[in-house]
Amino acid sequence: MIRRMVTWLDSTDFARYALIPEELLPAWEGTEADEVIAERVSALRLAGHDILALGAEPLPITWLAAHLTFARWYYADDDTGLLSAVHAAMAADGWEDILSLELGGRYVLTDAAYETDRILDSLRDTQQPAEALRVELSPGRYRVQSLIIDPDPNSQFMLERLLPE
Repeated sequence: MIRRMVTWLDSTDFARYALIPEELLPAWEGTEADEVIAERVSALRLAGHDILALGAEPLPITWLAAHLTFARWYYADDDTGLLSAVHAAMAADGWEDILSLELGGRYVLTDAAYETDRILDSLRDTQQPAEALRVELSPGRYRVQSLIIDPDPNSQFMLERLLPE
């Protein structure tokens, strides 16, 4: 059994996750991010809101609120070294600037192809494996940066952090 220190969204049918503003959830159809499927990190504009899209590969993902960082699991036996590795990586060189976008408020991170009902059902049903995670961000402009970390020789994670500008 794999030991997990944080909650992971374990799969994506679409190879793309979206950070969806909660107020847009009732109208989410699951096709909004189709245009950016091949990109690792991108942003869409929908109904006056920026939406962060992460993916290009069907990797498990989690949100680490204390570091304003998304972590994607490339390979590892477990995630026990992740939190300390992320903490150490915050001051590391090598972060790649990807894009800037305007964020703020309550969001849901989920598979971009999921429709509203599936997302809302996942948020309500805590007995099933998570298919959506809540994310809360202070309003402002954020720079998205990327870095791959290797907590040990048998583990690798991709990080995308949000830096307030």
